[in-house]
Amino acid sequence: MGVRCVKFANFVHCPHLEGVAFVWYAEGLEPAGPYRHFGEAFITTSGTTSDGVDPGGFLAHAAGITGNSERDEPFLRLCFDIPSPHSEVPARLLVTGDRREEWTLAPDGLVPEYQPILRHIERTGRHFNEFTVRKSDGTPGFGIRSMLSSGSWLGAGRWLELPYLHLGTYIGPRSGPVRFSASDIAAGNGFCLFVPWGELNVRIGTDKGASVRQVTGTWSETWQLRHSRAEWRPDPRTADLIAPG
Repeated sequence: MGVRCVKFANFVHCPHLEGVAFVWYAEGLEPAGPYRHFGEAFITTSGTTSDGVDPGGFLAHAAGITGNSERDEPFLRLCFDIPSPHSEVPARLLVTGDRREEWTLAPDGLVPEYQPILRHIERTGRHFNEFTVRKSDGTPGFGIRSMLSSGSWLGAGRWLELPYLHLGTYIGPRSGPVRFSASDIAAGNGFCLFVPWGELNVRIGTDKGASVRQVTGTWSETWQLRHSRAEWRPDPRTADLIAPG
């Protein structure tokens, strides 16, 4: 059994624009052991279907999170079929590609029969650009931010002695400007907050190079690259769908 926590971006808020459709965090328990992964899906205008992708589908990729007692999950190339109009949160998503799944919307966002795996995440593994986090005001705590290709991220750590896990992404045109937002994934013993669209700014630290991200707005943080992703490249049709700046 597993759960998929989804943060919708352009699919709901800017359905006419290319870019990030949604991002998600996945976890569950299978016979081979516990697993976790983070993924992102895209709205594209490409009509290329030589690989069998339905022109109405959404190209996506995801990668397994490793290093916190999970099993080693590979990089995944996926496609989503969503039998719902754009601009609405869908009740069902169909996944094909390296995993074949059906996701069903849970009422109130709760799956009472599901027992979550431990949320302690200190690393995410070789498939990610992984950053460590420092609060600009010196507040003690630990955090990481892990990215695939778009500039969206999975965040995890501890703040004010409480664990947190969140998804961050953005809406808007591929050429910018875009509006960032983040949503906590609540587990009953941590944070359950939402940063509205446009109240975060994430920019490359120009004076320190591409290895640093400066975050301002509701949060004030510096993200320092710990290691770069290895072993995969995004699909050419989504490779340039990245956050500007």
